[in-house]
Amino acid sequence: MDIRLDEIWEKAKEFLAHELSAISFNSWIAPLKPISTRDGVLFFQAPNRLVKENADTYRKQMEAALIGVIPIKFTVRIETPDTKDSTAPLPPIRPSADSDRLDNNSDFNSNYTFENFVVGDSNRVAYAACTSVVKPNGGPQFNPVFIYGGSGLGKTHLMHAIGNHSQSHAPDKHVLYVTCEYFFNEFIRIAINQRRYDEFRAKYRNCDILLIDDIQFMEGKDQMQIEFFNTFNTLYEAGNSIVIACDKPPQRLYKLEERLRTRFASGLIVDIKSPDYETRVAILENLAKQNGTIIGFDVIDYIASNIVSNIRELEGAFSTVLAYGILTGSITLDIAKEALKGIIHPAIKKTASSEMIIEVVARYYNVSLEEMRSSNRSREVAEPRQIAMYLCKTITDDTYVYIGQILGNRDHTTIRHGYQKVKKEIDNANTDLISHIEDIKKRIASR
Repeated sequence: MDIRLDEIWEKAKEFLAHELSAISFNSWIAPLKPISTRDGVLFFQAPNRLVKENADTYRKQMEAALIGVIPIKFTVRIETPDTKDSTAPLPPIRPSADSDRLDNNSDFNSNYTFENFVVGDSNRVAYAACTSVVKPNGGPQFNPVFIYGGSGLGKTHLMHAIGNHSQSHAPDKHVLYVTCEYFFNEFIRIAINQRRYDEFRAKYRNCDILLIDDIQFMEGKDQMQIEFFNTFNTLYEAGNSIVIACDKPPQRLYKLEERLRTRFASGLIVDIKSPDYETRVAILENLAKQNGTIIGFDVIDYIASNIVSNIRELEGAFSTVLAYGILTGSITLDIAKEALKGIIHPAIKKTASSEMIIEVVARYYNVSLEEMRSSNRSREVAEPRQIAMYLCKTITDDTYVYIGQILGNRDHTTIRHGYQKVKKEIDNANTDLISHIEDIKKRIASR
């Protein structure tokens, strides 16, 4: 193997380690090995199919990291030991952003289908909304469908499932999937720089279903918003379906024109939350089945009880345990704990006291315990106090009355209001708040 190639990849991984979570990086990126380059394609080998499928979702980040190391634009291709050799003829590759040709087709991930999407209380409505897009006479039709939720919860899976279902059941339909960033880059390159407005608009305004991911990327880009507003109107008036994915609800897209926010909110708005315990167990059991692996419920329970944030990290933990099992010859609870030590934190036990939780929250936000118990209603104190109310109620079995007593003799209705306010923000996918609460939970668990 070319030593230079190894050096380039090691430097690129340093960039990726800062961008991705520890589980995602260690599970999907670290196991990849660069094997060769040809015709602008950099080939990587993944140890198994599971790593390949998940690493494929990070190809854009990998390509960006490589450009940060060496000024050559590579297209990343990931293979497994059982795929054909990289010297074989290359399949058609989607043109890069530098190409002069518009690509009117979408490459849907064949592993993202409705059939293998694990449905639970956290995603049931979103699943039903997406299946309604592709099922003729399958009930009420909503347009647009706006799906929002945090990263790694299944939004992209559902969008690709729409594309895959349409290709197999209605191949005459033109379904187009793009990320908002891709739409923006193509708008700049084709419409603005090359003045090929008609060609650009024909691509996006003549599809039967438009699937656009990460719409939050459009915030603050005025010219792009005008173009997408007109594209949206053209498709909507023609009766064509529009499905939008975002990390927040329309009303929180503050840097988006009001008329766009109004249109996004005019159809069906559905959220995807973090999977509950039962759904996490079902996902892990499905992964074991797909990999032909028998795993004891004690291992599945351990992973499901400790990885609570999103599906992508759940899959990463599963892959890590699976790899350790292959190396050691068995998958036991002790092996799982060894594989995941330093990556996940132990589940918070109900023995954590409300007093200790309040203390941890106060330290996290650099607020004194006296201020937490005081009548100070400034934002700097009120928000940490409400977060403490929420965590005390969700982690312990204490009543609103008791929590109120230890937080400055507050009435139980005040504690309930604080709990509900924080819960609403979490349900509305306030990613900053969710991140803070996850950090605080780790600190509570380590006490």
